[in-house]
Amino acid sequence: MRFQVQFTLAIRSFDRKRAAFLSKKLTLPFVPFVGLQLVEPSGNSEPVISVAWSDETRTFHCHIDAIQAQMPQGCELDLDYLIESARENGWEGAAKIYDLAA
Repeated sequence: MRFQVQFTLAIRSFDRKRAAFLSKKLTLPFVPFVGLQLVEPSGNSEPVISVAWSDETRTFHCHIDAIQAQMPQGCELDLDYLIESARENGWEGAAKIYDLAA
């Protein structure tokens, strides 16, 4: 059996004041579950934090949250880098970075 899954990815800034949102459709050979990580060319995704079923579309909806990492000595993997990395792994969207501080 195959299962249609719509993944959404929220990439948030380290201070959680800005975010970008992306999506990806996949077909899985199993029911998705909380904690599932996608193995992608640039490494594993963060774990799925929620799973929902849409009876109307016969699709599972999974959400992944990613936080911008602060590295030693103040270096950061900025949102632009993380968005570009996600796009290289087949994610779509993030045409805008949203300001969540308002």
